[in-house]
Amino acid sequence: MRPIALMLALAWSLQPAAAMMRGTTDLGVPFLSGGVGIEEVATLSDEKHRYALAILTAAEGSGEFLADVRIRIRDEQSKLVLDTVMDGPWLLVDLPAGRYQIEATQNARVQKKFVTFRTGDHRQSVFYFDRPDQVESEGPSNFVTDERPATDRVRP
Repeated sequence: MRPIALMLALAWSLQPAAAMMRGTTDLGVPFLSGGVGIEEVATLSDEKHRYALAILTAAEGSGEFLADVRIRIRDEQSKLVLDTVMDGPWLLVDLPAGRYQIEATQNARVQKKFVTFRTGDHRQSVFYFDRPDQVESEGPSNFVTDERPATDRVRP
C-alpha cells in the first residue's frame, strides 16, 4: 500500500463511527441524538440540563446501548412533534409543558410510554429491546405498551 493511501486509511479509521445529530423539528422543537464515543457522551452530559426529556435505548438483559431506534413523539392532540431515528443510545428533546406519547420502534417491536411535563421539568425514559440474536422463535409479542408515566428525574 502506498504511504499516502495508508495515511488516508488511518485517518479515516480514526473518524468517529457516527456524528451526533442536532436539529430542530418543523414545530421548532430542538433535539440532540448520539452517545457513541467518549466525546459524544461528555457533550450529552453537559447539555442534558437544557432539554426536558432524555431518552435512552438499551438491550434487554445486557443493558448494551442501542442505536437506530425510531422515536415518534406526539402531543395531546396526537400531532407528531418529532419523528427521528436515533444516532446513538441517547436522544435529548426540549419539549414544552404538556402530555406526550413516546413511541420507540426497533426491528418491528414497538413500545409506547406517556410523559407529562410542567414548566422546568426534566424527565428520563428508558426503552429496553430484545436484540434479534437474543430472541427465540416463540418470544414475546411484537407489540408492547407501557402507559406508565416516565417520572424519573434526569440528573444534571
